[in-house]
Amino acid sequence: MTRLLDVIDTPKDLRRLSVAELSTPGNGGERRSDFHRVRGGGALRIDSGAVELTLALHYVFDTPEDRIVWDTGHQAYAHKLICGRRTRLATIRQLDGLSGFLSREESEYDVFGAGHAGTSISAALGMVEANSLEGPPRKVVAVISDGGLSAGLTFEGLNQAGHLDKDLIVVLNDNAIFIDPRVGAVSSFLSKQFTTDFGVRIQKQLSSWLLSLPEDRISNTRRAN
Repeated sequence: MTRLLDVIDTPKDLRRLSVAELSTPGNGGERRSDFHRVRGGGALRIDSGAVELTLALHYVFDTPEDRIVWDTGHQAYAHKLICGRRTRLATIRQLDGLSGFLSREESEYDVFGAGHAGTSISAALGMVEANSLEGPPRKVVAVISDGGLSAGLTFEGLNQAGHLDKDLIVVLNDNAIFIDPRVGAVSSFLSKQFTTDFGVRIQKQLSSWLLSLPEDRISNTRRAN
């Protein structure tokens, strides 16, 4: 394990670090390597992009008060690692070990017990609606992969979220794979959108803009959320 991971037992530990510490050259590669080696040499199927995504979400949002709803378990192994289960991650999917999915019995950070794809948006919308009735105000984020995006329940959730006009954040983790490489019309549409000249230009501009933000601006945004 790297020194960075050794000091992160919960997202609260993560949020004590500066942006500079998180973005030190080499840290990204070391973090991904450690995530993939946590089973003593056996690789967990963690999308490398989900590692940075997980760190960013827990850094910006005040979890577990704010809610992150993961769609299926394979996106959330990095989440498990920084949410109090670092020393037990090697037991995942083993007898008496950690669940391969999200489990509310394991952690207060697992706010929804996801075992199937396509459930995150509807579940997160339910949390938003419940919160609007009883408060206090909190942010709710649904993280769904491109594979889960094609589920019928996903479209129902998106349709209802748009109709209710609630404060729901949906993050698309476009990793080009589900259980197997993705296929179908949604896959083709996403591939075309993200590989057009306009799409590539927007991605580069957004990346440059985020890198240009001063650390105090990011900290203020986190507190506001």
